[in-house]
Amino acid sequence: MASSQDLSVQSICATLQRDYSACDISDALLKLNVPAAGFLVDLAPLQGLSRKPHRIVAPVSTVVLVPKSWSDASSFVPPLPQASNIPQGKNWTDCPPPGAVVLIQQPKEHISAILGDIMVTRLQKRGILGVVADGRIRDLKSCREVCEEGSFQAWSTGVSAAPPSLEAKPWAYDISLKVGDVTVNPGDILCADEEDGAVVVIPKAQLQAVYKLLPVLKRASDGVLADVQKGFSLPEAVQRHPDFYSNYK
Repeated sequence: MASSQDLSVQSICATLQRDYSACDISDALLKLNVPAAGFLVDLAPLQGLSRKPHRIVAPVSTVVLVPKSWSDASSFVPPLPQASNIPQGKNWTDCPPPGAVVLIQQPKEHISAILGDIMVTRLQKRGILGVVADGRIRDLKSCREVCEEGSFQAWSTGVSAAPPSLEAKPWAYDISLKVGDVTVNPGDILCADEEDGAVVVIPKAQLQAVYKLLPVLKRASDGVLADVQKGFSLPEAVQRHPDFYSNYK
């Protein structure tokens, strides 16, 4: 394996996407004491109708919606900018850069959808790799059809029939968001893994450390599984692989 210092973020993301699951990555984040091992809670994938499950590992671009009557940022953690940074005349779907995956968030109490098939289509056509909604999604059939094209992904915490404009308005992009115990900053690396049914976020500052740890922890985890398949008890198998044991004792 090449030295991680010699590799670009893009190269590391490609390796992680090919070789490591969301659970593998979360193991490394646990070892590095990242809050919640990087796991974003309560998200489920809206998979394509027939394509195989897919994994995305890419830099994240964030977007937040706020109540239509919003005037005080104190209820949001981390705090939001007092003025919207979405350029006039543009929709938020025009802001994230191609090659990114979008994490979009709405107030927890909202029942309306945070996005639907028009926004999902716009993101896919712009070269966005996927969208993770910490909120609700609608137009499920049409959104699934978009997810059939290439490997685009859509995730959400729930569904709705109501449009975003019922309760919310886009306010800011590429700002810090908090999902559960995980603070997500623009440029962090998000892994959305349809096979594991999980989304994890690697802080950008920890990406090199995760890259170095993953082969060690993966070998140990695979070794424990192989020993259990041979008939070893779980405590016996774990103790036979010190790298695994140190992460789980």
